[in-house]
Amino acid sequence: MSQRFSFTPRLIALALALLLAVAGGAYFVGMRSGEGSQQSDTQSAAARQEPGASASALPVLANPNIREEVTPGTEGLDGPEPLADGSYDAMIFGPKAPIRSAEDVRNVHRRDPKDPFAIGAVDAPVVIAEFSDFECPYCSQWSNNTEPALIKEYVDRGLVRIEWNDMPVNGPAAEAAAQAGRAAAAQGKFDAFRRAFYQATADISGHPNFGLEDYVRIAKEAGVPNIEQFRQQASDGTYKEVIEQAKRYGASIGIQGTPAFVVGEQYISGAQPVDVFMRAVDQELQKAHQAS
Repeated sequence: MSQRFSFTPRLIALALALLLAVAGGAYFVGMRSGEGSQQSDTQSAAARQEPGASASALPVLANPNIREEVTPGTEGLDGPEPLADGSYDAMIFGPKAPIRSAEDVRNVHRRDPKDPFAIGAVDAPVVIAEFSDFECPYCSQWSNNTEPALIKEYVDRGLVRIEWNDMPVNGPAAEAAAQAGRAAAAQGKFDAFRRAFYQATADISGHPNFGLEDYVRIAKEAGVPNIEQFRQQASDGTYKEVIEQAKRYGASIGIQGTPAFVVGEQYISGAQPVDVFMRAVDQELQKAHQAS
């Protein structure tokens, strides 16, 4: 079932207050505008890192063997569940449930077995919620340079699930690309499309400003089976409203720039080096292990 939540001004204010809170196990959201930043603002339940502080300021992991000790997830490793007609729910967006208090932070993570925008086990100990924009060069950088190591070390081992959230902040081309991504998701090929897209932009400085024929070419590379259906859905506005809803959702919890990530209960802003993400993931794995 698609995630459909309305975001009233009161709820938006509440969510922003939640994400800006320091107490109650919440995390600090470093506001960013535009296409992204390579500076990191993170907050764990144990210690706060101020904006611009170095990654070394994060608390040192107490148990360096945590990746071997925590119980991995096993559900949904073969990919999302299709709908009854064999297609996939490309209308999914938003959190698992409304965010109304500090205790709801983890609702950002959907953990929906039908989610075509996620990779990794549904029951993985840690979820990374990614807020990205296809036109964002820093998102491309993260996808090509950082994510592969995280997939190998955590996702493939059932320790982490990564869930994409549309956050097209870079204008009409970004919104058009998001529609193309959902058209690929409807045929179960979102992740392949996303990877092929970012590989195609790896050597581009700035915004690629791709158009429909570029999306079609990338969809073919990604193995999208019905290209005519893809072409139609990528250009006819099928996903325009849900993408606007997804963007409003991201803004309602304080996301203004891309890429941005919620790693368990920690926030990371920008295309940070892989060690920043590994440190955060290991801390969240440790918390999950202690809670089990």
